[in-house]
Amino acid sequence: MNNNTTNVDTNNSTVELKVLLSDVWRGVIKFGWIAVALSVLLGGLQFYRSFVRFTPVYTVTATFTVQTENKVLSGENGVSAYSFYYDRNTADQLASVFPNIISSPILLAQVKEELEVESMPATVTATCIADTNMITLTAKGGEPQLTYDTLMSVIDNYSSVADYIIGRTKLVMISDPVVPETPSNKMAWRSSVLRAALIGAAIGVGWILVYAILRKTIRTKEDIRNILNQNCIGVLPQVVFKKYRRKINTDIILTNPLIGNDFLESLRLLRSSVGRIVGEDKKVVMVTSTAPDEGKSVVTVNLASIFAKNNSKMLVIDFDLRNSGVSSMLKEGEFKTVEKDDKLYEIRYIEPLGFDLLTFNDGEKNLQSIIRTPSLKKLFSQLKEKYDLILIDTPPCGIISDASIIAGAADAVIYVIRQDAVMQNSIRSGINAMLETETPFLGCILNGATGGLGGYGNYYKYGGYNKYYRYGYGYSRKYGYGGYGYGRRKKSDKNK
Repeated sequence: MNNNTTNVDTNNSTVELKVLLSDVWRGVIKFGWIAVALSVLLGGLQFYRSFVRFTPVYTVTATFTVQTENKVLSGENGVSAYSFYYDRNTADQLASVFPNIISSPILLAQVKEELEVESMPATVTATCIADTNMITLTAKGGEPQLTYDTLMSVIDNYSSVADYIIGRTKLVMISDPVVPETPSNKMAWRSSVLRAALIGAAIGVGWILVYAILRKTIRTKEDIRNILNQNCIGVLPQVVFKKYRRKINTDIILTNPLIGNDFLESLRLLRSSVGRIVGEDKKVVMVTSTAPDEGKSVVTVNLASIFAKNNSKMLVIDFDLRNSGVSSMLKEGEFKTVEKDDKLYEIRYIEPLGFDLLTFNDGEKNLQSIIRTPSLKKLFSQLKEKYDLILIDTPPCGIISDASIIAGAADAVIYVIRQDAVMQNSIRSGINAMLETETPFLGCILNGATGGLGGYGNYYKYGGYNKYYRYGYGYSRKYGYGGYGYGRRKKSDKNK
């Protein structure tokens, strides 16, 4: 028992690692340019600061001791005498007072007047060695001679300020200042540019990792079962076409000989699965998805065609009135009118595919009158007497409410999920909307399945071709929804 549990945990960890690596790889493909751009941008800015705008700094230092006047000796001899009191109080007084003397406005004004400048040409700081009367003055500026002159002027004029604070003092020079020949700062632009570039790249990589961690889509039929708590009734592979110099037929339809045997075999398995679960009481089956371009029209047309090849009398209803995916897959000249209602619809036989297609007259204009549950139930009831199975292609249920209204009149619902295309929460909301209609939910079809780092599930490959024809995904503005009085449907937060 423990061994089985360990094996399951190991397998789950392996799958999760593969999923994370896949998302990281997708992040690299999608956002890798951000890491490169940030690296170039920060590296360029640092190059500009370190090389183009490099300013040399010259440093001049002087170290000396400070002697204070011994008033006792001065009074006895009648002259000023200086002596060094090496006690804690004197050292502490020098350490706290001397830096203030250097920054005194009076001293700075005297220095500027002496050098005949309007502002200090160098910055002067004072450092006191602890428990001693030893002081180090440091001047930093952009010109070596002027920096040296500034420091000497501070030394010459400091006593005029110091006399008022610590009494008369005398400097005993230990290390004389000299005019610097080379700047104290180095133009190490290569290392700084490299460091900035690495920081930019790290920010980009961090963005990719966040994208990978937060990316939650449906990738496998196990995800449909474990995450969505729904049954996966079939998996259709991503169709890959060979790259030709001439234009080829890239329609994903049974009549196209280039789609490959794996897609055909997957459709046959799907036909068996759907035929087994619909039974005789569920003749009107609605096919929908969360978002546009998940392949619901492709699934509807090919599923109807594969049933027709098995001698089933099939009808496809194009109920995506705003943006018909079914009609765009079919070519003019393949239609033969079977039945016509001048006020409502027309049924035409699609000879190459073997099924009938129902389209509504001016469907987009008469949308309000067409999508009414009582009218739909009456229409479906009449059609069920003529056909073995009716498949309805509807708008995406994650965008508008048409699908929910149609589901209320249908016998069952099939939900198409494009692999790794739509976030899990959006799919849950769409499924919940279908479940709220109380129409039997047959399950989900995983569409566009791939293998390797690009996806999961069974691996389908068509000869190693290097050009893909994909019928994309995403909430495209070109899809044409939202401007006909319905808008976006409010998504439920409940997870059924």
